[in-house]
Amino acid sequence: MHTNLTITPAQSKEARAALTMSQTGRWAAISGIGFVLLMVVGSMLVGDVPRPDAPVQEITDYLADSDRHLRNIIGAYAWLVGALAFLFFLTRLRNELRAAEGGTGTLSSLVFGAGVAFSAVWTVSAAAFTSVAYAVTLHGAPVSEPDLVRVLPALGRLLLLHGGGFTGLLLLVAASLVIVRTGVFPRWLGWLGIVAATALPFDVIYSNILPFWGWVFIASVVILVRRRTSTAAPTPGPTSLPRPASVA
Repeated sequence: MHTNLTITPAQSKEARAALTMSQTGRWAAISGIGFVLLMVVGSMLVGDVPRPDAPVQEITDYLADSDRHLRNIIGAYAWLVGALAFLFFLTRLRNELRAAEGGTGTLSSLVFGAGVAFSAVWTVSAAAFTSVAYAVTLHGAPVSEPDLVRVLPALGRLLLLHGGGFTGLLLLVAASLVIVRTGVFPRWLGWLGIVAATALPFDVIYSNILPFWGWVFIASVVILVRRRTSTAAPTPGPTSLPRPASVA
């Protein structure tokens, strides 16, 4: 007697779908890591502008410095790409939380909505930070009014404080509640999110957003490791009924 291993077309289709889901989950986690890296690099480039209380001479020098303008623009595009990468990570996070939460998925839906708003805020903030550099460098605008340089980047920071800070807080709290309640991810990740959320409303110096980035980075690593562990687990294949031994 011997055992025959058979895979039907439907089972083969399910296997391909499972592989695709696994690959998508991996790239979503990598996108979360990429989001953090792009935000850090972009912040260093976008933030290279005079402070609102800078002397007039410093602002005048900035308006004539095409290299700084180019860095600002590159940083803004890094933020835009990072925001798109964050949306990809967000879809995976929402799916994981939604499957664990069950029911109407209120909190996981709140996570997704807050994350979309967060990405939109960062996109608008990038435009506020680099509007002067964009106008001068790419359109040859004869900008000479120092108040534009004082106000527009400050508007970008205010958007990050109000929009990024509070939408990020909402995302962290909602996601953390699902994690702590269901254990879909290690519960320490949920408690870490609650701790990180407490810093976001007080981002008056544009630095406390770092806990949010840190949480997204750690969550991405957790999702990536979780996916690798699940795909590495052996799954028994379907078997057919044993055939009777042939009689000579």
